[in-house]
Amino acid sequence: MIGKIHSLNSGELFACCDKELINKTLKFNDVEINISSNFYGTKLISKKELLDCIKSCNQVNIFGNKICKLLIEENMIISEQIIYIEDIAHVQIYNLL
Repeated sequence: MIGKIHSLNSGELFACCDKELINKTLKFNDVEINISSNFYGTKLISKKELLDCIKSCNQVNIFGNKICKLLIEENMIISEQIIYIEDIAHVQIYNLL
């Protein structure tokens, strides 16, 4: 897993993706979505770091089947929250702190 925290005026946003997705481009209708290292980062993170960042940040943006499966197993999301873009799971989480 790759992850990066962004500081915003409204709090912190955590972006995370499965490592094999970094710098890939997905298409959703007429929109291209670039899973860029500028946004998602380059740092490999552990399961503990992933879960800690999700709990501490007020916005979370995730791409990846592996990460979403892990979050379902950890009861942090349910499958109905996931959308699929080119068969890749995507979820956004908003924590009201």
